[in-house]
Amino acid sequence: MELTKQDIKNLKDKKYRREHGIFLVEGEKFCHDLLDANVEILATITTDRALKGFPNTIVVNEKILSSIATTKTNQDIVCVAKIREFDLTAKGNSLILDRLQDPGNVGTLIRSAKAFGFDNIYLIDCADSYSEKVVRSSAGTALTARLHQVSLDDVKRNKTKIADVFMVADMFGESISKIHLPKGRIAVIIGNEGQGVCNELKSLADLTISIPMRAGVESLNAGVAGSIIMQKISEVNCVRT
Repeated sequence: MELTKQDIKNLKDKKYRREHGIFLVEGEKFCHDLLDANVEILATITTDRALKGFPNTIVVNEKILSSIATTKTNQDIVCVAKIREFDLTAKGNSLILDRLQDPGNVGTLIRSAKAFGFDNIYLIDCADSYSEKVVRSSAGTALTARLHQVSLDDVKRNKTKIADVFMVADMFGESISKIHLPKGRIAVIIGNEGQGVCNELKSLADLTISIPMRAGVESLNAGVAGSIIMQKISEVNCVRT
């Protein structure tokens, strides 16, 4: 694909990113993350003529680069990278996000999933994992994680490929501190910030779990709750091994 300046500007739009299977990454740190993870870089746009190590380099002036970037902070480099596609089969634990709309929550959960060994992340109608806000809130882990953009039907059809045990997070579930975690690949399902997990996904659940809290606190932020649950499961798995 031969990229024009307009093509690169269009990457600010989620629909355009999805249609063409490419996304924009801003800043030297995140662009280096792409290199380290061997993500295919289609173009490197920079103001630095001495820049080394990046493929398909195009040198532009600051005005052009600032018109491409979405962040207010001036960047010296942006990369156009190819979105990677992964097989739905998961070898270890997984995280399923059901219609989460807050980019901060999505980024936080991707970062926590990577930290606690939930190597496959399935996103159903969530905030775009390749948006600048999600990438930054994930501290760049969204660039290297095994992300699967899926539908509800995809999850239902491929249930046995994704996990052996499905666990739904719900404030009325059994305390995660009291349950006996079963062996096998676990998929934790975190639901929409306002509506929770949809009924179709709840029907897949082998366990419904909650986080014990003191009285007077209605609920936890989705990013915080999901992170705590994954840490607890990771802790048990580490003891087993």
